[in-house]
Amino acid sequence: MPDTNYPPGDLIGRGEFAMMDGRMRILESDMALVKAKQDEAKSDVASIKSGIATIQAELKTMRGWRQFLITGGIGVGWGLVQGIMHVLGWGSGP
Repeated sequence: MPDTNYPPGDLIGRGEFAMMDGRMRILESDMALVKAKQDEAKSDVASIKSGIATIQAELKTMRGWRQFLITGGIGVGWGLVQGIMHVLGWGSGP
């Protein structure tokens, strides 16, 4: 804090400081919203990672050509379904 002739805690009553205080309150509220969204995104990423770990564990138990072809066919089939839905404009993809 810069050295001034005012004792600490004294309010300096100028308009510029009041305007800056209002802007700081807006910034603080915006930062609180950003922090909440960031926490939500972190929890979403954590749930996605746990889902991927579950899928990986399940795929590791599936051995052999038959299971390989089944899982590959499911992936290709789901990709085709998503492609068709995208062409038709269904779904939430851009």
